[in-house]
Amino acid sequence: MPQSDRPPQIEFADWHAIASDIAEQIDGASPDQRPRIVGISGSQGSGKSTLSNIVVEHIKQRGLQAVTVSLDDFYLTKAQRIELSRTVHPLLRTRGVPGTHDSQWLGQVLHALQAANPAEGVTLELPTFDKGMDDRSGQRQVRCQILVLEGWCVGVQAQPDVSQPINALERTADTEGRWRSWVNEQTREHYEPLWQCIDYWVQLRPPGFAQVVQWRGEQEQQIAPDKQMDAQALRRFIDHYERLTRWQWACAPHQPGMRVELGADHNVVSVANLNNH
Repeated sequence: MPQSDRPPQIEFADWHAIASDIAEQIDGASPDQRPRIVGISGSQGSGKSTLSNIVVEHIKQRGLQAVTVSLDDFYLTKAQRIELSRTVHPLLRTRGVPGTHDSQWLGQVLHALQAANPAEGVTLELPTFDKGMDDRSGQRQVRCQILVLEGWCVGVQAQPDVSQPINALERTADTEGRWRSWVNEQTREHYEPLWQCIDYWVQLRPPGFAQVVQWRGEQEQQIAPDKQMDAQALRRFIDHYERLTRWQWACAPHQPGMRVELGADHNVVSVANLNNH
C-alpha cells in the first residue's frame, strides 16, 4: 500500500481516538483496579499491530510503562513445528493456529504481570519471531506496567463441533478432521485459560471474509518479491485461519472492552463499548 504524506495523527485519526479512550480508562482506574493486560484481536490485515502501537503511545503519554507484543512472537520454533507435523498432522508445520504457539511461555508472561506490584510493574522476557526466516530469532527484555497483546486468535474459544470441513484445505488436507480436532483441543486446554488473564478487550471486525483475503493480499505485496506467495499459495495459507476467524465473529465478544466495526476501505465504521460490570 502506498505511503501517505499525511502525518500519522491524521492518517490514523480513528485509531488515535480509540487509543485515547483506552488509555483514559486505564489511567482513570485506581492502581489496584487498573487493567494490566489489554487484548486486541482481529483478522489478518485488520490493523492490530498499528492500533497496538498507538495504544502504547497513548498510555505512555499518561506516565505509565506500556509495551506491546504480538501473539505471533510466541510461535514455536521451526524445528518444533516440523516435529508436530511428523507426530500429529502435516498441516502443523504452518504457523498460526492454536497449538503452534509456546502457550506456556505466554502464560508465564501474563501471570507475572498479574502478580506484579501495579505501581512498579515487572520485567518480562519476551520472544521474538522472524517471519522471513519462519523461526524464532531471539528474545527481548522489557519492563512494563501495562502489556498490550495482539493477535489474530487472541480470545479464541473452542468450537462445539469441527466435523464438517469449511474450505478446500480442510477437504483435501484434513479429510479425517484430525488437524482441526487437535487444534480445537489445544484451544480448549491451553488458550482459553490464558484469556482469563486479559483485563480489557478490543475486537476489530471487518465486514466479511472477502476483506480478510484482500487485506492479507495487500500485506503480501509489501514483502520482497522473491519471498511473496502467489495467489494460490496465499489462498491456501489463509485457509488455515478461516475456520477460527469466522468462529470468533460468531462468538459473543469478550468483555469489558470494545468492538470496532471496520469498513471495506479499512476505516472505522462504528465503536461499541462493552461492559460486563
